Amino acid sequence: MDLGDNSVFSFCICTDNQNDICSGLRLEMGSYSVFVSPNTEYDFREKDDTFVLIIGVATCMCEDVDAMEWLWKNRQSIESVINAEYYLGGKYILFVRIKDQYFIMGDATGSLPIFYSFNGKELLCSSLSFQMAEHLHLNPDEMLVNIRQSGDASATMPYDYTIWKEIKRLLPNHYLDCNQRKPIRFVNNTSCKKSISPEEAVEVTMPYMKRLAQYYQEKYSVACALTSGRDSRAVLAILGCEKDLPVYTMKHAEFTNSTPDVSIPLKIADKVCLNYSQITDVSLTEKDVSYANTYLGKDNYKMRTLMLAYTVNHHYGNNAVINGDIIGQVGKCSLHRDIPERFAIPSYFLCKLHNYSKEAKFALGEWLEEIKDVGEHVNKFDLFSIENRLGVWAANENEIYNLLGQYYLNIFNSRSIIYEWTRVSRKERKNSSIHLAIIRALNPILLEIPFEASGLLEKISKYNGYTYLCASYLKHYIEKIKSRL
Repeated sequence: MDLGDNSVFSFCICTDNQNDICSGLRLEMGSYSVFVSPNTEYDFREKDDTFVLIIGVATCMCEDVDAMEWLWKNRQSIESVINAEYYLGGKYILFVRIKDQYFIMGDATGSLPIFYSFNGKELLCSSLSFQMAEHLHLNPDEMLVNIRQSGDASATMPYDYTIWKEIKRLLPNHYLDCNQRKPIRFVNNTSCKKSISPEEAVEVTMPYMKRLAQYYQEKYSVACALTSGRDSRAVLAILGCEKDLPVYTMKHAEFTNSTPDVSIPLKIADKVCLNYSQITDVSLTEKDVSYANTYLGKDNYKMRTLMLAYTVNHHYGNNAVINGDIIGQVGKCSLHRDIPERFAIPSYFLCKLHNYSKEAKFALGEWLEEIKDVGEHVNKFDLFSIENRLGVWAANENEIYNLLGQYYLNIFNSRSIIYEWTRVSRKERKNSSIHLAIIRALNPILLEIPFEASGLLEKISKYNGYTYLCASYLKHYIEKIKSRL
């Protein structure tokens, strides 16, 4: 396996008798070998029959100690590690040994992808699924390929599926028990928690958001993307409108000066005197595409994201770029609004997966059954956003940025933030109440420039949960018909 000389957040974990499996720096971890690419950060501590390895970047949100110190204090059991990880933020995986037990888990949204495969007692786990498949000489499974091809251009797979039957993805809210050779779901809310207001949620989580933002800003030169929407403006408010903060907008070829994603950021930049730039798309070369195909496989669906990643890397390769994806998915319930939870069923989630296959619908049914079996009280709509939209779709996007060596980070990536937000009613969240509370608390001037206005059809579809439910199904079936013409 090759992890890529320029990649970041790139790793491979395998049983020790496979110690020649991979390129990169090798670490011996009990019965396992761990490999990381030259630019991938890690931290490690070991004593007697216990070790903790952090691959990636992480900070403790609740105490003035570093992430390793915090985990080491709470290493008594996998349950205590999970409870401690609740207060970590960043982009990372954890590999933990407690006596003769080994465990792997990811960050709050799986932003650093974790793929795994078992062959008897042998484990292979990596951030690069295609490299794993090549090493194991696996061919894509016909049924699984059909699932991918039955979706839209993003080709997102359901649940923990990949196109190889032998390779699975470790989703958020799960850890991999290496001894039992299976993933185990852990529960965030064992009972229904009291609802809180958006202002209360922001008051509780603001120190965590600031702590993670400060950690990134001290560690890297940070750049902030800015659009006409609410997500990026909330990120900007937390990072601060400082003179040395590069702020940029992507001006795609199809945009004009009157496109809201061009005109509104210009007004914001003028209002608060930002260090602002517009960047245009770069053209992919044959070398660029060949490089991506080597590590990610030859998939046309990756081309759009690959172009975006190369564009960002071309202009801001020396910066860590901060995205606002999590606050859009959880903060304003963008995939489900306030649809009553009784409609959290496989057919609805199939709409949001943008897939038309019965196999994908079956997989989503499996996922829902797993949630029910453990008694999780976080609503299934939010869990879909976290585990499927962020844990799969966004993780695929991260895989591409990681490969190019581009630090692509999020200041909301902590369970201590995300699950506090889920206590705010979705009826309030859908109106961007958390976004507005953040901006109002930190930089209310940013609210003086209007957000992009919704069109009439969009307003009707989002009027309430039922209209949004109907609109989602209607759009799904129209797209399904078009896909078969």
